[in-house]
Amino acid sequence: MTTYLWIAAGLVVVFLATAFFGRKYARHFMVSRGIRVDRFKLKRKHGEIELEVFGNREVVQAVKAYASEHHVSVDEARRQAGKYLHEILPKFNLLAYYRVGAPVARALLFLLYWVVVERSVLKDFNSRLPRESTVIYVINHRSNADYVLVAHMLFKFISLSYAVGEWARVWPLNHLFKWFGAYFIRRRFREPLYHAVLSRFVQTITRRGVTQGIFIEGGLTRDGAFRKPKIGMLDYIVSSKRDPEFTQPLYIVPTAINYDRVLEDRNLTDELLGKEDRRSRGEKLRTTADYLFKNFFRSMVRRFRRYGYAVVSFGLPLSIDEFMATHPQLRAETYEERKPAMNLLADEIMERISDALPVTPVTLIASIVRELGPAPISESTLVGEIGIRYEAWKNRIWLLREETPHQIWEAGREVLMLRRLIEQENGGWRWKPDELLLLDYYANSLMLYSEVKKRGWPESSKLAEA
Repeated sequence: MTTYLWIAAGLVVVFLATAFFGRKYARHFMVSRGIRVDRFKLKRKHGEIELEVFGNREVVQAVKAYASEHHVSVDEARRQAGKYLHEILPKFNLLAYYRVGAPVARALLFLLYWVVVERSVLKDFNSRLPRESTVIYVINHRSNADYVLVAHMLFKFISLSYAVGEWARVWPLNHLFKWFGAYFIRRRFREPLYHAVLSRFVQTITRRGVTQGIFIEGGLTRDGAFRKPKIGMLDYIVSSKRDPEFTQPLYIVPTAINYDRVLEDRNLTDELLGKEDRRSRGEKLRTTADYLFKNFFRSMVRRFRRYGYAVVSFGLPLSIDEFMATHPQLRAETYEERKPAMNLLADEIMERISDALPVTPVTLIASIVRELGPAPISESTLVGEIGIRYEAWKNRIWLLREETPHQIWEAGREVLMLRRLIEQENGGWRWKPDELLLLDYYANSLMLYSEVKKRGWPESSKLAEA
């Protein structure tokens, strides 16, 4: 995290040095590049949002309830609601997004990964998209690098406003994310007034056509498999359709991300262990320092090697208007009445994300090794198993440069050897016994949502016990 803060501080300096050339230059840049930016996002003042939020009946009732519960005046409760809204609101800056954010995102991603974005589905969807439609990208959550990958994958089409958790509410990350159009949300914060303000804010920007991105799992997966979807943010978005004046089409674009290496994989899998078995903060810092030093040295002698693929693909878009026509309970007044239909919607979105989940060499090899067991496996057997899956999984997403099973094995082997996760023994290859958490993590990354749902979500109970 310290490393991220230093990087972010450097980005702030770059931003201050380059981004304040004026709104006129920003507008010219947008027009010259043919960039589509939501008009509502370019407004410098948030008076309209404040009017809509604090003029809402549910927010007014929440303010009164807060005042009564906390034994404060209504004016003080209203000021608290204002603080919540100020915390949430983004401060989108066109130049920061396109002159700083997009180039830095591209540079970081291509330093670490072979980045592949499958845009054909998106281009076809955009070509048929009715004018004045609102589009929400719903994304699975693998890594904090997802935010950078999201910015990179869509910046040629549109600037995306995405919901960011409280982990980024530290200086200078908070300013960076707000400049890039993000809005902050407090996860697991149960204050009714806060959620009334957040709900109305999300509904307001949805009705105004702001393109958003949300991570439906609510947090990073610890075991590599899909997490149980959280329907809170999805409910806020869909509930905007309860307003009879919001007649514009509303679409969900399922978005699937997969990596050959998740940067935080060891920290995430550590959380599945008991507290006494987890690495200490000092050990984690040493691992990070070692990683940075080695990669810096490799880059100096031109031996830097990427950590495999980072792949993004898009599933079949979903019309919320059509879904609501067959599930009218989504328009119900109370959350409890809407919840069953919201769960059905979340399952449908997760199924479409699952169908679009891309295969990568490391995740493929991990799934094979776990299935075949701990004994050393010959290279010919591994290559043969890759070929079998390549033929059996024709309906899955393959966006790899490698064209043969042997090339896929070589690509995955290079990453796994670089990370010292596999070793040769008795003429074969085996996954190191002390790295089995990572074996499961990457093997689980290819599990379909239906398989995970049938298995259940054991990571939640383990985390609760830890």
